[in-house]
Amino acid sequence: MPQPYGILLRTFGVLMTLLVSHTLVAQEPSMWCDVLRFQHDDQPYIEVQLEFDGSLLEATMDENGWYTSATVAVIAESNGQVIAFAKSEVKGPVESDSLSAIMGTQFHLERLELDAGQYRISVELHDASGSTTLDAQVVMDVFLPQATTPHWSDAFILEAFAPSEPSTPTSISRSGYEMLPLVGARMGTGAHQLQFYAELYGVNEVVDSLFLMTAWLENAQGEIQRSTQRFFRKSTNSTVPLFASVPLADVSWREPLFLVLQAATRDNNVISERRLPLEIVNESAAPEREGQLPHYIAAFTDSLTLLQHIKDHHPHADVSEQQTIDYYIPRATVDQMQGFLDHFWLAHRPGNPELGWRDYTTAIAYVDALYGACRKGHGASTDMGYVYLRYGPPNTIVKRHNGTDYYPYEIWHYHRAGAFTNKRFLFFSPHMVSECFVLLHSDMLGEVQNTDWLHILRNRENGLQVIETQLNRLNPKRDTFSGEEPEDLFFNPR
Repeated sequence: MPQPYGILLRTFGVLMTLLVSHTLVAQEPSMWCDVLRFQHDDQPYIEVQLEFDGSLLEATMDENGWYTSATVAVIAESNGQVIAFAKSEVKGPVESDSLSAIMGTQFHLERLELDAGQYRISVELHDASGSTTLDAQVVMDVFLPQATTPHWSDAFILEAFAPSEPSTPTSISRSGYEMLPLVGARMGTGAHQLQFYAELYGVNEVVDSLFLMTAWLENAQGEIQRSTQRFFRKSTNSTVPLFASVPLADVSWREPLFLVLQAATRDNNVISERRLPLEIVNESAAPEREGQLPHYIAAFTDSLTLLQHIKDHHPHADVSEQQTIDYYIPRATVDQMQGFLDHFWLAHRPGNPELGWRDYTTAIAYVDALYGACRKGHGASTDMGYVYLRYGPPNTIVKRHNGTDYYPYEIWHYHRAGAFTNKRFLFFSPHMVSECFVLLHSDMLGEVQNTDWLHILRNRENGLQVIETQLNRLNPKRDTFSGEEPEDLFFNPR
């Protein structure tokens, strides 16, 4: 049921700090910070959602009673220059005594309008009363992509919502409701439903009328929790909001969970997809985490070794984490790289981060040995190694390295690849020498898709004229199956 509220204040029995895929969470044990990416009228902006424990501050008194006061500053920099800046005072609720004034947590939201590009975002929290030396800061790199295709905003989880007054909207008003975010995507095991909000942009560029939005929860292996799957028929527009919920009554909390949002055409062609990892908090016995790094991460002390190890995590990372690995990690300190790796596995395998790290490290060693010879031993830098690390071992592999009229090629078939089923990857060796096989074509969303892959693969006089290829693209229902072995094996793996 909707829960109306006035003061943006809430309490938790357990306070935890984790890194989630689309955000960087503060290092303070009682402070959380999400940086989310949205856009309005094609103009990108970031939204900083900050939550902090009132006990970090000193309460002061005036004629009305006791309260806390904090100064929050948000700074966006690019190439060492300050591009945007915002500073606000956050005043806590007035109470009759100083102890009540510092109880619970307080929430603040700040927005900065920015152009597409790479930014370093700093979020600073200070005690405005001057009674403490509180000087908390979160620094993170955020990439705002150029909007050229339909895409989702970052999603966030709601703790509460209530109808808004159209005449007096607030900073947390969206789609006719006041929405109080649950910063850090923290979900208690006793929750009955998960309420969320996200926006889809640019769908009107590819869809004329109605299309389908779907939301569900899935585990780290891409297995969908069927009881959570919900479908929403929407009309096309430049911005389409999705404010909805999924039930949690039959959810298993014993493994990492992800909220998945997908938009598809009426023909079930995927338009865009967004994944949000949830931080699961065991409300009956939530373990408290020591401040020190786990031994398997603390053992990395050499900066070059640690840098390469984190780069090998690129295939397993989501888009935001990949941007961090590409733009931030190469100039980070050893402590910062260790912190990133620690938070990475807390987010991807919160139930047992060490086991997740060990399983993935074993996979890295496997692709290094099998595919890394052509990349100085780094298998993750090859197309085959990348696909293996991202989607796991294929269910079937067809190898045609010799004795064919085509370039040497392999076809990998997956029964399930992430959230998708029945996906294929075709690799080939374009120079027919001992080199890395490269990905030529896949029917997996977001991977290389080359409509002329069979044309390229042929190692003989080409019988397919350009005009035929153009006709195939203009008329996708036309029967163009050639019956050649690579095409037969691609569409009928065995």
